[in-house]
Amino acid sequence: MRELARADDGSWVVCLVDVGADGPLPSRPGVRRLLTVVDGPVLGIDVEGATHVLEPHRPFAVTADAVVVASVPEGPVRVLDVVVDDPVEPFVTVLELGRSSILPLAGDQVAHVLTRTESPDVVTGPGEVSGRCTVAVVTLQRA
Repeated sequence: MRELARADDGSWVVCLVDVGADGPLPSRPGVRRLLTVVDGPVLGIDVEGATHVLEPHRPFAVTADAVVVASVPEGPVRVLDVVVDDPVEPFVTVLELGRSSILPLAGDQVAHVLTRTESPDVVTGPGEVSGRCTVAVVTLQRA
């Protein structure tokens, strides 16, 4: 697990988790999670007895205290794991930027660049991502 960004008050954290084998994901007691496959094929997960298939770039919300058991039926994946406490509501959007694009980030956003560009691997707002790339933008909205 690699931590990308964390709130000063501890109300949220954004991590990358490499899942190479079947088994439980790191536990996160007392918090909600938003999981997004950012590299690799699909990820199978079992959450409290319900089975789900997570396709790349499609966020999936997990309730607080849920035990998540993963399976990698088509091979290893990398997952963006956004962990939040109340009153933070997380959103993840994966975007393709063009060569001359500039994506401004607000103070409540973190961007993880998935492909090479002039921008760093992680940009915490306020800031910007520029150039041709694929980027996962995490918005952490406070209620």
